[in-house]
Amino acid sequence: MERAEIIEPGFSTADAEFPNINMDEGDLVLKFKDWQEVQREVFFSDVVAFKWQMIETFIEGEEYDRSHLITDSSWLTEHLKQGEVGAQEDYKHYKFNFNGNGQLEVISNGFTVKM
Repeated sequence: MERAEIIEPGFSTADAEFPNINMDEGDLVLKFKDWQEVQREVFFSDVVAFKWQMIETFIEGEEYDRSHLITDSSWLTEHLKQGEVGAQEDYKHYKFNFNGNGQLEVISNGFTVKM
């Protein structure tokens, strides 16, 4: 069963402005202003999937305004079954909840926060 584990990614999505999401050659860049009006930029490398949705759906352990690592992810499992990622590769399913604005989910092998 899928479960959300809260992570502390180095930024907050709570009360953030609507984000800008850009994909270029397998890399994804997320830009937004946080609740303190600080411009944030997050770089996801080697992304195999991402989705944005305006509705909010939640699973066990998930909070509406936090960032999460989704464990036992059925979405990631499907990518493994279809050979898009290998079992030995370190891909993870991340979910970022921009309370009131929507949700971003990403399957990648990590991310970095631009300071």
